[in-house]
Parts: sequence; C-alpha cells; structure tokens
Amino acid sequence: MIAIKPGMTAYIILEEDRTKSQISQMQTVVYDIQDRQLILSQTTPTITNAQLGKRFLVTFLEKSERINPRFGFWAKLARILTNYEIASSQFVPALLLERESRPESLNLRTCYRINPSLDSGLTASLQGVPVNIVDISIDGIRISSKREFSLHTGDIVKLTIGVDDKKFDAEGMVIRVWSSPAVLGSGGNLQYASIQFNSGQKDRESLLGNKIIHLERQRLAQRIL
Repeated sequence: MIAIKPGMTAYIILEEDRTKSQISQMQTVVYDIQDRQLILSQTTPTITNAQLGKRFLVTFLEKSERINPRFGFWAKLARILTNYEIASSQFVPALLLERESRPESLNLRTCYRINPSLDSGLTASLQGVPVNIVDISIDGIRISSKREFSLHTGDIVKLTIGVDDKKFDAEGMVIRVWSSPAVLGSGGNLQYASIQFNSGQKDRESLLGNKIIHLERQRLAQRIL
C-alpha cells in the first residue's frame, strides 16, 4: 500500500499556485502522522497564518514504484505550530495538515492538465470550427476532430475556448499533429493536434485556471475516503 511515512522528504504545493505557469514547490520533512493528521517541518519560504485553511498538494516519492514513483494527495493547513517537540527539549516550528484524499500517482509536469467530460462546461473551436478537447491546461490544449487539420508543426493558430457561459480567444503554436484510428465501429481516423498557448494571456490563465481547479475538486470529491 502506498503511504507517506515519518522521516520522508516531501514537497507541498499551494492549490492556487497550480494555475501558474511555474509550479512553486516547497520542501518539507514528515515529522509525524496520526490518522488523517500530518505534522510537517516549516518550509522556506515560510508558510504563515495567511495560508490557514488553504489546500496543499503534498507529494512524495515511493521508491518501490519504478515507472512513476511520485505520488500526491490533498491536505488542508489546520494549524501552524511554533514549538513542536521533535526530540527531548528540542522544539521547532511545524505545520499541521489534515489529509483529504488518498495518495495517487502524480506527474508534476502535467498535474494541472485535465481530461474534461462532455458536460464539463469546457468547449473549443479551432479557427471557427468546433473540436473535441482531449486534455487542457493553462499552458496548452490537445484537440481531436474527424475533420482533417490543415496544420503543421510551428504554425500559429487562433482558438476560441468556452468556459461555461464565457468565451475567450487564445493564440498558440502547434507542437504536433497526428492521426489515429477512431473508436471501433465509428470508422475513419481521428485527427489530433497539440497546441501550446502563447504566454501573457492573463485573462485566459485566470478563467481557465479557476475552472480547472473547480473540475479537479469535483473529481477528488468523488474519491475522498
């Protein structure tokens, strides 16, 4: 069974930071675990009372898993301890978090990329033509269609992304274009394209980032113990 243990080195990521182009990881050490409560060492930069009640992604390495050894779970910051006793007469600052979900296999490079369902409220059009969203993050999108894409690697394209009742235009660069047989019985090939959004589109990052967090919360809520 995959589980985090006292003495392990871990990294914590503030939920809000997962919508940024760069993930800010803070290293910590696991001091103790009691049921759902974890006591971790204070981080650098220091976590303050301003983060109380906020959710963090706690990640750690499970060396027995060779293919993808990194795992993560969600926890809420419950208290900041100023004098936690780690040894006789030895006191240090520490963090008390309450675990909210089971550890799951995690890839930090894609941890805020989601595969939206048809009723997720996310839609996309490529140069005015509706396409399917295979997966999406604030950095890019992978799309599919039965129509053939007239695209080449390096092309700059314009997309329209729908987030519930709002739409915004996004410009990006084509990273890859390929085709694959459609699902058995539907016939023909599906066309795929990976597109990296251009940077500096703050409206897109904010709106799409918040939507991704909302959808992931829904997914995790179905898997919480």
